[in-house]
Amino acid sequence: MVALTNFIEETSSRVATVEGKGHSPAVRVASVIFGFGFIWAGTGLWLVPGLDMTPSILLAKMGVSILMVTAGVGMTQIATAKPHMELHFDARNRQLLVYESLPRGRKHVTQAINYEDIARVNVTDTLLEVDGDNGVSLVKLPLDGAHARLDAIAQLRSQAIFPG
Repeated sequence: MVALTNFIEETSSRVATVEGKGHSPAVRVASVIFGFGFIWAGTGLWLVPGLDMTPSILLAKMGVSILMVTAGVGMTQIATAKPHMELHFDARNRQLLVYESLPRGRKHVTQAINYEDIARVNVTDTLLEVDGDNGVSLVKLPLDGAHARLDAIAQLRSQAIFPG
């Protein structure tokens, strides 16, 4: 009975995984290939001997290599996994918990909000916003679309936070 109760609490406490919209796999692969290409080209520019080593040519070489390495690092960052946020409703402690995913599947609580501190909840297809008593936004989380909006509204209604 205890295991069933814990299972029901765990499954009913999770709203939805709220993630930012990521890039497609083709864009990620292309950005990694071009990013590493830019990094190698920026560093390899110094390996190519020049006809004349005047200060203006060295300055131009330095500017182009810094630009290429910076662009390459930026392009490789497109393919990295970004942490995503999740909302959990703790009915026992009457708290709204905001979890952030960490590498290797770990999670930690970034914010805990008591139900009593919640004055208003705005839910759209793209954003879930929880406001406090004084009108200050406590949490803003992006949503993936209409299905995530409906899941969030259903969970908020089950916790008696969102009016029916």
